[in-house]
Amino acid sequence: MVRIGPMHTITNGRILTEIDTEYFLVFGEERPVYAGINYCPFCGRALSRGLWNLEKKKQGR
Repeated sequence: MVRIGPMHTITNGRILTEIDTEYFLVFGEERPVYAGINYCPFCGRALSRGLWNLEKKKQGR
């Protein structure tokens, strides 16, 4: 399952990655584990804020 929302709103479970993103893969039901993702697995678009800002800087040159 995929969860979209700010990291600070995750109230249960455990976050595996320290990526500044709002996109998480969710594993488990009773006590879920969240794994933040940098890129969309389907289109390759940057999802994390850090990568998004780097790509915007490159395009601005």
